[in-house]
Amino acid sequence: MWGREMRAGVCFVLAALLIGQGFREWKRTHPRALADLVRELESENVPAPADSVPTPAPASRPPRSIPVGRIDPNRASAAELIRLPGIGPALAGRIVADRDQRGAFASAEDLRRVRGIGPKTLDRIRGFLSFPGSGGGDSLTGF
Repeated sequence: MWGREMRAGVCFVLAALLIGQGFREWKRTHPRALADLVRELESENVPAPADSVPTPAPASRPPRSIPVGRIDPNRASAAELIRLPGIGPALAGRIVADRDQRGAFASAEDLRRVRGIGPKTLDRIRGFLSFPGSGGGDSLTGF
């Protein structure tokens, strides 16, 4: 019915469609990574003038200050939680949302119920956490 060339052509078109769809899906789930990759490739292709002094690339986000004291995750805002190592804006927002929805965290292990906090992340932040009584005050407590 179909010749060898026709089958090969159909296979090529199907493979091209699948590869295109795979790239589209990757691009949808990695928008920042793609933008960084494009920026990186563009900067490699632009030759610098011989007499110019290279300037450092801008940081993707400002350096975080390590918390002085311990942070109470039951009273801390998302902005305060971001100061913990390995906690970004999205994860800090999930911690606050979980706390508002399910109630206070009794111990550091209770943070494991938040999606994105596994054993390694918990070990990284455990030394910066404090769980005093539920009294008012600042979320940053002394050592």
